[in-house]
Amino acid sequence: MLQNSNAALAEKEVKYGVLLCQRKSLIIIGCFLLFRFYPLHASGEPFPIGARSWGIGNATVALSDRQSVFNNPAGLGFLSNNFISTSYHNRYSIAELNTFALGGNYNTRVVNVGLDVERFGDKLYHEQKLGLALAKNTGRVSLGIKASYLQAVVEGLATKRTILTQFGVMAKLSSTVQLGFSAYNLTGARLFRSQRVPTVLRLGVSYQPTKQLLLVGEAEKDIVLPTLFKAGLEYQIVKSFYLRTGITSKLSNVHFGIGFQSKQFFFDYATSNHSLLGFSHHLSLAYQLGKTQQKSL
Repeated sequence: MLQNSNAALAEKEVKYGVLLCQRKSLIIIGCFLLFRFYPLHASGEPFPIGARSWGIGNATVALSDRQSVFNNPAGLGFLSNNFISTSYHNRYSIAELNTFALGGNYNTRVVNVGLDVERFGDKLYHEQKLGLALAKNTGRVSLGIKASYLQAVVEGLATKRTILTQFGVMAKLSSTVQLGFSAYNLTGARLFRSQRVPTVLRLGVSYQPTKQLLLVGEAEKDIVLPTLFKAGLEYQIVKSFYLRTGITSKLSNVHFGIGFQSKQFFFDYATSNHSLLGFSHHLSLAYQLGKTQQKSL
């Protein structure tokens, strides 16, 4: 009787083992097909940096601010101040998806220079990026170019490196309207064979009818994905305190944020909600070098 019971138990364990192996095989095959036919970049390159950016739906291609070195190098050309900024991004409360960034800009008589560092991931998989940007304005038009060294590491398996390029243009149509364009990774650089670095084109506009109100809109086109539309609003409710909101199409993202300025320090916080994946949180702290020359965030 005991032998029959042990035999039945052993048979069940074998069947369970077979089913488990089959399930693992299906998962592996599914992952293979996913990355084979829908190659993605783990960090979501190019990942928007800065809580102000996330607060207004990442429609920043036509904005010149302290995060321009990350989002559109042409914006550096219109900056009259030098900044150092740091940002932390926690996506969907998953520690493995955290992104840290540090950047700054310095204006010279010839060109404006920007430098940034980004790190995404954890010990098992992480990406690191170091970028150098140059920008020059001719009065109403600013041109910017950026080169970044990107390294991706799969712990104990592989390390891949590549060079990314970005080109940007920004134009002041009037005292209240500004256009922006950015082209990211036009050379089609790759890391892993099944993991492409996206080539992304962005075109947008910013409109500031009053000192207190800023409206932004943008169209983003990944060359293998549908066009994404973004819109955002920033409102100065009292001196040095800002409220922000934004929305993006197709991804079902809603964005909210606040900003506060105290002398030469800038604090920004934003949260974004995905209808399926949940909430993400974004924090930025910036310091302006020298005296204040511009009042807006």
